Amino acid sequence: MTGLTVARLLALPVMQAARPEVVVGSGLDRRSVRWIHTSEIYDISPLLKGGEVLLTTGLGLVGMGSTAVGGYVASLARQQVAALMLELGRTFTRPPEGLVEAAAEHDLPLVLLRGVVPFIEVTEAVHPMLVEGEVARLRRLEEASSRLSAVLATGAGIAELLTVVEDLCGVEAGVYSPGGALLVGRDVRTSAPSTTEHDVGGGPWAVLALAGEATPSVRAVAQRCATSLAVCLAQSGPAGGGRRPAGAELVRWLTTGQYLSRGEIIAQAEAAGLGVRRGHQVVGVALALSLPTPTRAGLNATAAAARAVLGPALVAEVDGVVMLAGAVPPGQLRARLQELVRSVDEELRATVGGSVARAVGGPPVEDVAGLARCLPAAREALTLANRLVLGSRVVLASELGVYMLLSRVVTDADLEGFVEDQLGPLLEQDARRGSDLVTTLDTYLEVGLSKTAAAEALGIRRQTLYSRLERISRLLGDLDFDARQARTALDLALVSWRLRSSAANRPG
Repeated sequence: MTGLTVARLLALPVMQAARPEVVVGSGLDRRSVRWIHTSEIYDISPLLKGGEVLLTTGLGLVGMGSTAVGGYVASLARQQVAALMLELGRTFTRPPEGLVEAAAEHDLPLVLLRGVVPFIEVTEAVHPMLVEGEVARLRRLEEASSRLSAVLATGAGIAELLTVVEDLCGVEAGVYSPGGALLVGRDVRTSAPSTTEHDVGGGPWAVLALAGEATPSVRAVAQRCATSLAVCLAQSGPAGGGRRPAGAELVRWLTTGQYLSRGEIIAQAEAAGLGVRRGHQVVGVALALSLPTPTRAGLNATAAAARAVLGPALVAEVDGVVMLAGAVPPGQLRARLQELVRSVDEELRATVGGSVARAVGGPPVEDVAGLARCLPAAREALTLANRLVLGSRVVLASELGVYMLLSRVVTDADLEGFVEDQLGPLLEQDARRGSDLVTTLDTYLEVGLSKTAAAEALGIRRQTLYSRLERISRLLGDLDFDARQARTALDLALVSWRLRSSAANRPG
């Protein structure tokens, strides 16, 4: 990591000026900080990767009960956020009900900032430190990846590869079976007072043990070594597993944003059997199945259907979502996804009695190295599509581009202000009279200003639609629906309204 911990962050002059009070938190000197993030959005956790310190005034918690506040804290803890820092004075004078208790229950460090310090000053002071450390970490990982890939390319066995692992990590190491038997290397579990261990392959197939307590930077290199050992095991087979589990490991790494060099991604994909035919594009797909959890039988059924539709494909389960990588001809992504959904439905019904709830395709890329961008995008788009409660079971990430942009770069307070500026009179009218003017406007714009289509979609008479449109125009200052700039602003406001509505209506 970077060497910056929550404890070191709190000691910086810019943080001391905020008069921080740690109300929940232990071992802050061991909690590494990967990034500083500011947000007032209640449903921020899907956009975080872990290791962030989240700065907030608590605006997204206004009006939330203790149950919703507890859900907010639980979601941050699941994402392994390093700490939550709440500035008092702007939104809350004291922590909202349930916040301290939930933070203690989920072991999420909670720091109250009793002095007002602009968050931009904190990020300006800390981000250069983090970037410098991140560059050094990535350089070391790149060097480790290149060396490991070079050894794998020679066809070296696991014993030879383990020698390189020991050199990279600077300590003795051993590879054990899941049952505890030493397979290769030194018996560090017996000879060393403590060990740092990493799973090798899904299952796992084996365990890599390093002598002693590793630093965060050594842990990152060791995890990369564990991935290379998984590829080696898949090729040689001493611990079982085969090519498909190696492919699942690669999909998990890329989906969760773990750094791999271009050469390593290509080498591991080829070793796992993902070859891309000429004239095809690589695509990552996220599938939500109507199963309590994606069981092994469900994954096998999905993999069989994916191979039938896409040819060679890699499949893995990541936090309850089935992720897969395959290839499609240009311009056929939607058609192939629809065919994939039908095929997976048939396989699941025949085996475990489930179906596909939704399938989201990420942006097609030219080669397997692009999966590092495509798979996370598909997973993020699936999360957003589920929040928005879209009707279609097949969605392309490109269709949600505006939603994703707004959710990433615009604060919840800014969204609220923009929606109020553009749609305030309609929202007020709907709240007082239940007139459905916002829904009417949304539908009218969605169907391209076709009054016939809008009336049919809303289930009302055309005369009723005309009356509503006249009222909308009047309330919005004699709005001209044919004015492109005004229509664009309204479209963006409606997108923002859907985002805010989906977050507010999500169960806490």
